[in-house]
Amino acid sequence: MTFLKISLPVYKKDNWGQLEKNGKIEVSSEVDSLTDGYESLKIQIDNLLSELDAQNRLADDAKNLEREIEQKAYTLQALVSKIEQATKHYENLRLFLERLGVDPTARRLTFDEKFLLQDASLPEIEVLLSDTSEF
Repeated sequence: MTFLKISLPVYKKDNWGQLEKNGKIEVSSEVDSLTDGYESLKIQIDNLLSELDAQNRLADDAKNLEREIEQKAYTLQALVSKIEQATKHYENLRLFLERLGVDPTARRLTFDEKFLLQDASLPEIEVLLSDTSEF
């Protein structure tokens, strides 16, 4: 019987993305042959390293989720801005239709008969100056 011991340093990334020695993995065993013993110990080391990688992957997943949340928050803010703009346009259209004698809340496009019977030329004209860059 032969005593076989394998020791490997473990490196992890710090907050700045640089590798730091974080510890050491040691695996030892009494083996009949060096070849068979090395293979079995190598499998144990691979399992231990994969467990460490799983912890690192969780941190990477958390960073990816934070990045995704930031992107979705930005998209949500853009959508809120567009909804506010559309609401303003809707209010302007509603006022315009009311002044034309159209009921903007009706299911069908109906005109007020009083408005239709009026003269085509009215002395009252309202001019709204607005920023045309929105269009």
